[in-house]
Amino acid sequence: MTDTGTPPGNPRSLEARVHIPAAGPADLRDAVREALGAVHAPPAPPGTPTTAQWHRTTSGDWGMAASGLRAEVSVDWDGPELRIVGSADTAGSAAITRLFADIARRLPGGPLDRLRHTSPTPSAGVDDSNALIPGIPSPEPAVSAAYHLPSELFEHAVIRSPAAAAHLALHVMLRAPDMRPSADLAVLIDNGCAGADSTAAWSRPCLVADSLDLGPSVTVAEVLVRRRQEHRHRDGRPTRPRPAFVFDCAGPPAVPDGWLLRLWTYLVADAVHCSLSGAERRYRLRAKAPRNLVRQPRLNLLVALWGDALTTLVTHQDRPLDSLDILGSAAPYASA
Repeated sequence: MTDTGTPPGNPRSLEARVHIPAAGPADLRDAVREALGAVHAPPAPPGTPTTAQWHRTTSGDWGMAASGLRAEVSVDWDGPELRIVGSADTAGSAAITRLFADIARRLPGGPLDRLRHTSPTPSAGVDDSNALIPGIPSPEPAVSAAYHLPSELFEHAVIRSPAAAAHLALHVMLRAPDMRPSADLAVLIDNGCAGADSTAAWSRPCLVADSLDLGPSVTVAEVLVRRRQEHRHRDGRPTRPRPAFVFDCAGPPAVPDGWLLRLWTYLVADAVHCSLSGAERRYRLRAKAPRNLVRQPRLNLLVALWGDALTTLVTHQDRPLDSLDILGSAAPYASA
């Protein structure tokens, strides 16, 4: 890991792309405009229109900015796609989940459908789809890697909470002497932090210090039972650390029935963001980071080593952690 020279406070980015095959493009634009307009937003930056309007982009799509977020609607042969872009300091997955639900309620057939079929108001000229709208940063270029975990791994009784097991494996792997001091780990929790700015339109996740404190003789089973099979960090104090790694407990936003989440990126620091996704014994370890922070081969190696560490922990759940060869497994990543 190397210092990228990113100045402190440089806003990280969120990006969500959802496919909504059953929605008409005009209906979707109306619903998005109404949903964003219903949010209690802080004062807009200078130069931002007071009334959100759709604008044609140079690519022929539609774009608008409201409530600290940028929305874009494009149309493909299989239906429209909605893209939401903003700063990680603006909203998190829970807030985007609520936004998607509100949009769905405003679509035809939804409880808030007002049966209006008005056309969006275009701007006087085209709006560059990649332009930086005041207060809304462009998406952070990122690299990502995924590792598919074997389904039989979750047949072990100790895995009552896959997220807790994945966090434990990452925590233990990063304790390797070769990984320090660059292996500081923080945890991202989505517990509705509004931040110091009381005018914030959205709740957003908090970054807290990693709360795991393990002795050398503790076993995997003891750790997971002690945590009562729940992956929560309620006792962690919200902080603004500058970690090298972030374990994301917040997860991606939920989408309404019939929608498909095609992309979710939420970067809150110059760090490698690690998470577990999936359900019903079909899980994947994921890692994502700003492109200028880590190379793709090294990120691929990280998730593979993380998967090996998790497998070792689960299959040797009754052995003390210090008797397992997990710390040494991180050496290839540290030297890459």
